[in-house]
Amino acid sequence: MDNKAPQTVSDALRATLETEARKDGPRVQRIEIEGQVFWIKRVEQLELRYRLQKGDPRKAFERERLAYQEMNAANAPVPRLMAEGADFLVLPDCGRDLRHLLNHETDAARRDQMLLDASEMLAGFHKLGFAHGRPSPKDMCHVDGQMLLLDFERYKHANNTPVGQARDLVVFAFNVAAHSPQMRGSLREAVEAYRGAADPAIWPLAQRWCRWLRWTEWVTKPLQKRPEGRALEFKAIPVVMDLFLSENKPLV
Repeated sequence: MDNKAPQTVSDALRATLETEARKDGPRVQRIEIEGQVFWIKRVEQLELRYRLQKGDPRKAFERERLAYQEMNAANAPVPRLMAEGADFLVLPDCGRDLRHLLNHETDAARRDQMLLDASEMLAGFHKLGFAHGRPSPKDMCHVDGQMLLLDFERYKHANNTPVGQARDLVVFAFNVAAHSPQMRGSLREAVEAYRGAADPAIWPLAQRWCRWLRWTEWVTKPLQKRPEGRALEFKAIPVVMDLFLSENKPLV
């Protein structure tokens, strides 16, 4: 993505964005207006079989729209809604997602700093009282020196608790370990950065959840021995368990 859009727009540009978003189009659509890039997100249209698998897309859309409304009001680290309607959202372009940046940046120090920034951003997001639901580097972006969170189709008020935030932390660490394995050795420092910026009640809750999930490490051991490309998520499980339950053990 290029030509990043601003985080605010004029009334005239907002009206243009609304007009474009109300037209028929794909669920996610890139548009460029006045040299600036925006993304339209419409309600997903699913056949019955996929609705049974994925749930009601209208409810997912409403959850995400509510999330942006509430988080924008709280000045949370998320993109600003440029325009919205009953069936669409318009967001500014936020550049490459963090997973892409971690996997393509050749400077190890810059990769480490981006991961630290993401961890501290997640802590600040949590301190505002929110939880994401399934945070991942692919749902984060780096805009003008600031990390932002995206994708709130699983947003629920019921998760906006220390327990929900502890799960966010574990899920974030797991997604880094699984999909950016070169960052595993940097995860402990990143989690320490989170702990330094977050409510201290979160860490023991995250540890408790990992203890409850420890059985997953044991039952997936045969799958963890598969080649890296076929077992990244299985191989990430012991990394995460060591991260939260064996604080002095190096991560590999």
